[in-house]
Formats: sequence, structure tokens, C-alpha cells
Amino acid sequence: MKMIIALAAAAMLLAGCSASGAKEEETLRISAAASLMDAIGELEPAFRESHPDTELVINYGSSTKLRAQIEQGAPFDLFLSASHADMEKAAEGGYIDTDTVVPFAENRLVLVSAHTVDGEVTDLLGSPEGNIAVGQPDSVPLGIYTKESLAAAGLWDGLDGHLVYGKDARQVLTYAESGNADLGIIYQSDAAISEDVEVVGELPASGTPIIYPAGIAEQAENPAAAEAFLELLTGDEGRQVIRDYGFALPEDGK
Repeated sequence: MKMIIALAAAAMLLAGCSASGAKEEETLRISAAASLMDAIGELEPAFRESHPDTELVINYGSSTKLRAQIEQGAPFDLFLSASHADMEKAAEGGYIDTDTVVPFAENRLVLVSAHTVDGEVTDLLGSPEGNIAVGQPDSVPLGIYTKESLAAAGLWDGLDGHLVYGKDARQVLTYAESGNADLGIIYQSDAAISEDVEVVGELPASGTPIIYPAGIAEQAENPAAAEAFLELLTGDEGRQVIRDYGFALPEDGK
């Protein structure tokens, strides 16, 4: 009996040593703007290949909603925002390491339709017919940018009663693609990946550049992996993917 107990104890000790010697899988949590879904998805395989022991968990949504989740305690290591304002608020709240914040992409607004539409953007929006899908103007960066652009051009108030609101950029795209809205105002990057909508034209410049900043969490659980993903995103491969998916690089507009 003593021999059996001794052997069992030795086996447990060896198992414990083996477990402690094994490399534990870590998790990298990214909160990313919905409009980045395809571009980030393109970069995922490269990151997984170079970090096979890191589980990649990505939460997509409106940047404003993601910031609210962050402020409410949702775990994250890296924030990829479609809104400089939301990144700034998160940083001011102490959730982002300000030394890590870097712009990595830019975008612009376009009017699209699932059908061929003739006419100038300002004419179509100045005398609207049918429904127009836009982002929520009070809580979604796409909607905020849209309202600012159209208000500056004197077109916003005339759209009352014609607007269909989406909770994020991808829902607005879906409304336009499905024909549930006759027109849609979306990011150029979303128009570039869609086979179901045609670009009617670009919206008037609003004066506020649509800049996408990235920032690592002040209390990141996996800062090394977050830094590695950010290096991938802002390196040669990431920059090419950004352009391939219809975004511009910050220096392209200079």
C-alpha cells in the first residue's frame, strides 16, 4: 500500500511539473470599429501564424458603443476606433495609454444605391425620394460624420422623414445592399468591398477628417500581443491591406 501511495504521489508531482512547464495560451482582446471587419479579418491569419499561443478575440461594433463598453469595464487590450473623438474620450478617462495612440487609416463618405442612379449627390439629397440609410447621428461615428457633412451643405434638415438609421456602418451597408433603403450614405471602404451597391458620388467634405486611431489599453492584460498586432497593422503588410480595402493612409491626404 505504501508503495502504491508513493507511486501515485510521484505521478502527481510529475504531472504538476509538466503542466507548469507547458506554455499557457494567452488572449488578445481587440475592440474594433465595424467598418474594419474585413481589413482586420485579412490580417488575422498572419497574426495567428506568428502568435500560435495567443487566442484572438475581436469585438466589432460602433466605436461609440465600444467606448461605452470599455468605460463600463469590458476587458480589452487594443482599441481600433473609427472616431478620433471616441479615442480621445477613452484616453481622457484613463482607459488608453496615450503614448500608444497612432492614426492608421482614413476614410470618406459616399452615397450609394443597389440600383443605377443618375444625378448629382447634392441634387439627390436636396430633393429626396424614398428612404436613405444613415448611421445613428447621435451615437454612431458614421452618422455623426454624415450629419456634419450634410448640415454644413444645408442638406440635413430636408432629409427629415426620409432617413433609416443603422446601429453601425455595416448595418447601413446592409440596408443599402438589400434595397430596404433606396440610397445609403456609407464609408468608401464599405463601398469598395460590396458587390451589391454602386457609388453615386462622394459627399461634400465636412471639415472633420475621418481618421481611425489605434490605442493600447492602459491596463492591458496582454500588452505585448497588443503591441505586436499594432505593429502588424501599421507595418508594410497592414498598410497594404488598409489600401486594398478602400481606406486611405493618413499621409495620403497630406
